[in-house]
Amino acid sequence: MIGTIGWLALLGSGLLLEILSRAGVLRTPALARSLALIGSSLSGRVLLVLFWVFAGLHLFTRYTLPGH
Repeated sequence: MIGTIGWLALLGSGLLLEILSRAGVLRTPALARSLALIGSSLSGRVLLVLFWVFAGLHLFTRYTLPGH
């Protein structure tokens, strides 16, 4: 239950930051621009794939295996 709340809080804060950056309230780049900057190098692409695998496995384990 705490893990689910943590994932939802992370998602909500990311969504709030994206909305505020696109509205011009924050002077941070939007998510697409940030990911494009990270993904422009080989090490950045590897890091993005590793993060995607980490998050996917944790969400897959949490919501598909019985007893978790």
